[in-house]
Amino acid sequence: MEEWAGQVWHKWITRAASKEYREQAVLLENIKSKLAIQFRAFGGKPSLQLLGVSRTEWHNRRSWLKRVASSFNQVEMAWCDDSSVRLPEHLAWYPQRKLNEQHYLWLTCLAAHNNSLSQNNWIVDNQTLVQKTLNGFPGLRSIYESLVSFHLTTRPRLTSLKGKVALQEQWIQKALLNPGSVNQKIDSPQALAPVLLWLHPNPPVQQGLPQNLDEPQSNSKHANSKELSEKRRRKGEWVKDKDGKEGLLAFRLESVFSWSEFIPVDRTADDDDEDHAEAVADDLDVLSISRSQDTPASKLKFDLDLPALDQDDIILKSGILLPEWDYRRGTLKKDFCSLQEMLPKSHEMTELPHNLRAKAKKLRAHFEMLATGKQWLRAQPEGSEIDLDRFVIQTADSYRGFSANREDLYRELRIKLRNLSCLLLADLSLSTDAWVSNKGKVIDVIRESLFLFGESLEAVGDRFAIAGFSSKKRSHIRYYPLKNFNEPWNPVVKGKIRGIEPGYYTRMGAAIRHASQTLLDEKTETRLLLLLTDGKPNDLDHYEGRYGVEDTRQAIKEAREKGLRVFCVTIDEKGEQYLPYIFGQRNFILVRNAEELPTKLTRLYTAITA
Repeated sequence: MEEWAGQVWHKWITRAASKEYREQAVLLENIKSKLAIQFRAFGGKPSLQLLGVSRTEWHNRRSWLKRVASSFNQVEMAWCDDSSVRLPEHLAWYPQRKLNEQHYLWLTCLAAHNNSLSQNNWIVDNQTLVQKTLNGFPGLRSIYESLVSFHLTTRPRLTSLKGKVALQEQWIQKALLNPGSVNQKIDSPQALAPVLLWLHPNPPVQQGLPQNLDEPQSNSKHANSKELSEKRRRKGEWVKDKDGKEGLLAFRLESVFSWSEFIPVDRTADDDDEDHAEAVADDLDVLSISRSQDTPASKLKFDLDLPALDQDDIILKSGILLPEWDYRRGTLKKDFCSLQEMLPKSHEMTELPHNLRAKAKKLRAHFEMLATGKQWLRAQPEGSEIDLDRFVIQTADSYRGFSANREDLYRELRIKLRNLSCLLLADLSLSTDAWVSNKGKVIDVIRESLFLFGESLEAVGDRFAIAGFSSKKRSHIRYYPLKNFNEPWNPVVKGKIRGIEPGYYTRMGAAIRHASQTLLDEKTETRLLLLLTDGKPNDLDHYEGRYGVEDTRQAIKEAREKGLRVFCVTIDEKGEQYLPYIFGQRNFILVRNAEELPTKLTRLYTAITA
């Protein structure tokens, strides 16, 4: 009964202290697509993603009712970093839904003009940003004035403040009404009421993990992992693990006369059910990360040691130097990455798996029809039929007084010749070791795709090659040439495909550059690079987030400038967030059901090369 009464009281006092209009709330998830288009239309960088913002603690003086409710000491304010634009998960600050949507629009435009604030003077920087936004888009002035007019009614009254706080609040209100009119500096913006129309004065900064973080050892089974559904960024810190060995004993050990069974549970670190982990993480302002010998309840990224040379795959060629694009400097760093060509250690000759033979037979029959297809060659000097289109055009030209060429009035039906080469580049990173169903893992689906792809292209007669890649930092990029262009499709190649195993990370840019160079040596008319992946570019070092995306995009751009066609096939459900920027809207496809990938890959190849 007491717990029920406490819950009722908490809900009532929280709603009484809240100034939000929940019935008029606008969710970021519902308008994110529209805001992304507007962000780029306003001139924002195409590589930045729109994500939810983390709640940050605010230390301004609260009203009596808010103090009684013990809430509202956190706020969601927009801010930007090198890889994303952070906006509130929802807006319910205004009594009209239209104003909440316009506030999202204003914050989006503000972020698009935020090339880089100096961070030296928060109030001056934001005034400059507002002026730049209004000068660039005068149509937003009426929206800004409406938002400011309501926002000022929610700010503290000057008569209720004293001393320095009252003076600084006066500066803020003046700066909101007349951007550019205040030149003073506020040392502690978070001691004042938050300015919701400006960017965050001190956005959360992610603290990196130690470089010497070893792989945790555990003899227990893998723990269940759950990905948080929300997209907002969280603030974290690195701390030492609490093993329960430190602390002051308040009694003498010899006074304990009882015996008990020892249970290796660290009560100083965690005494809660794992199912509540998401709720706990949602309540914490800062997530403290430590290394423990226990099996983690959530997924963590950790370094992977390379196997010994006698246990590793076979090295064919090493020391291949490749460049990498640094978007921060806008330069291509020459000879920055080192790639080595390798083969799976176990690649005994094998035939096509029995479970794929029925599918392969159907696909071979379909692709054989493509190989024997015919087409009409028009405007020929001789042929089996008259080309009526050319005849009509030349007749009209003769009536107009133009001299007509009577030697190209025929058409001929001939066998269609396919003059193209394709290189299929598959992602073999550790993420492909994940299960997609009870039947198999992602790597199993990739193997089946490579098998059926090879069977189909061998039937149509196109020149093709197959390769895979993974990486561990820039000095160890592993490239597997499973089939070269001049190598026949035989049991040796099939044995190499069967022998591939997942491992390490996805330094995509270097692999694309090396594959592009291989494809450039082909003399065919059309050269296609087909990338098969299950995730975003990433690696242990700085090749993470926007850096990896920008390098991959630059590698694609370089390949297209050299005359190559590049297309991506992914099973990453979040691929639509970054693949349009890397490959373009029409140069990638998302396969939502991974088990359908083998069949869809071959059909896609038919459509691309038609």
